[in-house]
Amino acid sequence: MSEAADHEVPARRGTFVEHAAVYAAVGASASADLLRFPPEGSTPFADELRLGSGADRFLTASNVLMTWGAQRSIGIEVLDVQPGDDSQYAGVLFDADGTPEVSPEADVRYGPDGEAFLTAGTTATLRHPGGSAERKVRVVYVTDEPRRAGFALGTADEVGVIGETAYVVEHREDDTVWAIARGFYWAPASGLFGLKARAAIKLAAKEAVQQLAALAPGAVPGDSAAPDSKSE
Repeated sequence: MSEAADHEVPARRGTFVEHAAVYAAVGASASADLLRFPPEGSTPFADELRLGSGADRFLTASNVLMTWGAQRSIGIEVLDVQPGDDSQYAGVLFDADGTPEVSPEADVRYGPDGEAFLTAGTTATLRHPGGSAERKVRVVYVTDEPRRAGFALGTADEVGVIGETAYVVEHREDDTVWAIARGFYWAPASGLFGLKARAAIKLAAKEAVQQLAALAPGAVPGDSAAPDSKSE
């Protein structure tokens, strides 16, 4: 696996949209081969938690996930939410094998409390507990299938770790329901190197997993590939 600290941060992705992603390989968190072939210079990770079983569990978890519930549950404030504008950003759609497809026009869905589901192109500012840090993010794609739901957040500023995190809930063939976090990160553009850079990346991955755990009390950890593990 490539270590982010050994490479320069990739150049800003060019686009006219405010809160645009600031990294290359937008949407790569959907790739089936992410852990083996991550974007150049990035550190990939993946983790999953068993949430329970049954259609009701899947529906409940996906409703929470698609309305910022995972982020809010660990104390992150979701501010300045701007829904995606199809005329500016259509998002990225992937099939089951991670192959990009043309994105259809999105239908807005709503959770039980009336909050709109996330759509591709949505932007927001995430304020971490204690107000210690704020990050601008963009939803780079959404997954809306009968047995899979989720989205990927891409960083839209350079004030910390740079990259993309996908959050997905799956209702599998054995009727179990799992929450998955996977993504890839580069070291912060602030100039952190070596151990400090790796620590920042590990912390970002840990926070993503904490958000998964919030989708169901007593969630059971599954297999994980930590940021500092070696891919085969």
